Amino acid sequence: MSDQSPSEVCNALVSQYAPSISRSMLVQATAQALGNAAHNATFAQQQHNMIINTSTSVCAGMLQALGAAYAKK
Repeated sequence: MSDQSPSEVCNALVSQYAPSISRSMLVQATAQALGNAAHNATFAQQQHNMIINTSTSVCAGMLQALGAAYAKK
């Protein structure tokens, strides 16, 4: 058996493993942030495309209505 006290063993283990655990946590947090940014960019692009499609269809309908109105004159 070891002649170290439990608190000394615990402190030794913490000082040994803490840097790698904190580095892993940093990598995980960074990956989560980048994933969220990618999802937000995708959502914004989809919303932008929806607005463009809506504007195109509304403008096409208005042009057809104007064409029909002038054709009756």
